[in-house]
Amino acid sequence: MSLKPLRVLLAMALATACATVPGTPVETASPTRTGAPANGLPYRLFVSGQATPEHPHRLVVWLHPTGSDGLTLVEPLAGAFADQGFALLTFPRQHAEGWSGADANRMMLGTLPEVARVPGVDAERPVLLGFSAGAQMALELWAARPEAFRALVLIAGAPRLSQGDEHTPPRTAAHARVPILSFIGETDGSAPLWRTASESWRTAELRLETREVPGQGHTWLLALPSEQAALFQFLAELSRAP
Repeated sequence: MSLKPLRVLLAMALATACATVPGTPVETASPTRTGAPANGLPYRLFVSGQATPEHPHRLVVWLHPTGSDGLTLVEPLAGAFADQGFALLTFPRQHAEGWSGADANRMMLGTLPEVARVPGVDAERPVLLGFSAGAQMALELWAARPEAFRALVLIAGAPRLSQGDEHTPPRTAAHARVPILSFIGETDGSAPLWRTASESWRTAELRLETREVPGQGHTWLLALPSEQAALFQFLAELSRAP
């Protein structure tokens, strides 16, 4: 994976507010592999024993919110990701203060190349799964280098970018090839922005699907069985794509 450094200016807007994270502790799963590349972010990798070099599992990269690395939220889903043919990459961080351009470069240029060498992992064009500030970073990475990613899954994010917004999204063919699934709470401050984006981004021929979750605010939405089902249906459709 040959990538130049990203110069990302993050426009966090409403989605930088600390998201509500469920307080009930959930035991994290045991990763298949851990690492700490000298020029990358320390990582935890979950890949099924069913994945082989001949039939590798595609990679989902977790981008955590501000204030928590979110391992207890996403890692319990590792088995369900594996069932759809996906490996999961997470980043343990004692002090999760959001994402910066430097963090993105360490992930893209240091961690992902190491993970790409793990047998059974297809790290070419990973899926980005971002929550709150992590969703904003996912959008910035897609805006800067759309050809590097297979899809985006955004939870409690906002359709705001350092260059572009809900009215003026990127309009290249490369951006249009990347499907985006956005989960947003009905009372989240960013919900009205996604309503606008649903029209303007599709007019720009972007592949955007939004799910507005009734009665929910700026919080972790994949705790709801209906939203988990929507996520895994989205991944199942990706699995069928070349």
